[in-house]
Amino acid sequence: HTYKEPPCGEVIFAGASSWSLSGRSGITKAWDGVEERNLMSFHRLKPLVNIPVHTIIVGSVANHSFVLTKDGGIYGWGRNDNGELGLGDTENRYNPTPITKLNNSADPVIGGACGDKHSLWFTRNGALYTSGSNEFGQLGTGQSGSNNVNPSLVSTIEGVRTAGAGRSFSCVANKAGKVYSWGYPKDGVLGHGTEGKFLGTGNRWEYSLEVRPRVIEELVAETIAEVACGAAHTIVTNIEGKVWTWGFGGYGRLGHGDNKNQFSPKKLEHFHNVPEPKPAGTNTIFFRPQKPRRLKYIAAGSRCCWGIDVHERAHFWGITKSSGEATMYPKIFEGLNGWRVREISCGVSSSICASEYSLITWGPSPTFGELGYGEGDVKSSTVTKKVDDLEDTNVLKVGMGFQHSLAIIDPEDGGRKVYEKLKVFDPPELKDIPDRDKIIAAALDARASSSKNKNSKNSRNKNRIKSKGSKRKRSDDDDDDDDGEEPQVGGRNDMDAIALV
Repeated sequence: HTYKEPPCGEVIFAGASSWSLSGRSGITKAWDGVEERNLMSFHRLKPLVNIPVHTIIVGSVANHSFVLTKDGGIYGWGRNDNGELGLGDTENRYNPTPITKLNNSADPVIGGACGDKHSLWFTRNGALYTSGSNEFGQLGTGQSGSNNVNPSLVSTIEGVRTAGAGRSFSCVANKAGKVYSWGYPKDGVLGHGTEGKFLGTGNRWEYSLEVRPRVIEELVAETIAEVACGAAHTIVTNIEGKVWTWGFGGYGRLGHGDNKNQFSPKKLEHFHNVPEPKPAGTNTIFFRPQKPRRLKYIAAGSRCCWGIDVHERAHFWGITKSSGEATMYPKIFEGLNGWRVREISCGVSSSICASEYSLITWGPSPTFGELGYGEGDVKSSTVTKKVDDLEDTNVLKVGMGFQHSLAIIDPEDGGRKVYEKLKVFDPPELKDIPDRDKIIAAALDARASSSKNKNSKNSRNKNRIKSKGSKRKRSDDDDDDDDGEEPQVGGRNDMDAIALV
C-alpha cells in the first residue's frame, strides 16, 4: 500500500461555470449574481497556470471540484452553499482557491470524493476529513443536522485509501481492504442489508441515518481496492479486479440484468468468472479456455458504471440518456474500440475519456460546454468524439462533474505547446463584482413579479376549467434517484431513530 505520486501536468476546465445556476431552473434565492456562463472549449485556469497537478477530485452529481498539486497543496472551487469547499464560509468560488486548512506537508491530502453537497478527503497516512452538508449524517462525524464549513476529522476510521460519495451518503475503503459507509440509507445505498425504513410521525416513511462509518459486513472477507459512487449506487473492486455493486437499481446501473435495488453488495457475476479446466483427453492446441474478466479501474456516473479491464477495454452498464435504452449488464463499449483507454469519468449524462494521445468526450443534449468541442463545433454528441484542440497530447487524468469537466495534460511530448494555445479563464470573485447585491435584488424582484403574474393566470385558467365541470387527475413523477422524494428523518434524535428499527 505504499503511496506513489502520479505523474503531473496542467489541469484544464470546460463547461458550466455559473455555480449558483448549474442544475437549477433559472434564478432562485441561492443565485449569487453571476449570469449563465458556459465555457464551450477547454480553458486553462489562471491560479493554476504552470502549476503541476496530479489528481482531480470531483463527482457525478457535484458542482464543485478539487485538484491536488505536486507540492502537496489542494485547491477547490465551485458551489459552496453548504460549505463543501472547506473554506470556512458558504460563498461560491469561481477560481481555484487554496484549502489552507488541509495543507499539511507532513501528511498531505492524496485523494477524496465529491457528493452533491459534501466532500471527503483522505491523506497519505489515511486520515479522513469531511465538510459540507450534514443533513443526513453524510459527514460521518457522529451527528446530523447542521452543516460544517470547515474540514472535520472523522476520528472513528483510519487508514483510508479510496473514497466515493453520492447524494447524501459516503463510502470508503481502508488500507486493510475493509469498506465503510454512512449517511442516508434509502434504496440500500449503504449496503448494510436494509434501507433503514420505518413508519414515523404522521404515518410517513422515514429513514434511520448512519451518522458514523459502519463496516459493510458482506465484504469483510474481501480486500477491497477501489470504491466509486453514483447518485444512489456504489461499485467496488477487490485486489483481483472482481466487482460488487449495490444501491438503487433503476436503469440497470447495478449490472445484474434487472432494475431491483440491492440492499447488500452483490457479486457482478460477469467479473467473477472462473476459467474452466481443460477436459481430460483434450488436445491443448484446440483448447481455448475463457480468461478471467477483471477490472483494473472503475468509475460511476450518476446512473451508470464504467470499468476498464487489463486489456484497456472499456465496459459499460446503466444509462446516460433518459430517453435511451438502458444497458442492463456489463458490455464492452464499442464506441471506444481501438483506443487504449486509460481513464473514464461520467456525470449525469456526459462522459470524458483519457486515451493515449487523445481526449474523448460525448454526451446527449442538453450540454453546457463540458464536452469541450469549441464555439464553432457541435455542442453535443451521442457518439464518442475527439476534442480537436487537444489532439496528440498525453492526457493523464480526467474528471466529469454535474455539468463541467476537467483533464490533466502532460507538458512533455509537445503537450505544453498545445495547452499554451488555450484561453485562460480568469473570472472575478463575488466580492469583486460591482453592485452585486443590487443586481441580485432586482433579479429576485423580477422573478417574484413574474411568478405572481403566472399564478394569477393559472388561477383564472383553473376557474374556467372548474366552471365547465371538468375533472383533473394528478399523476406522480417516476420515482428516480435524481428527482426523487425529499429524504425524511424523524423529528427525534438520530440514535433514537436507529433504536426504533
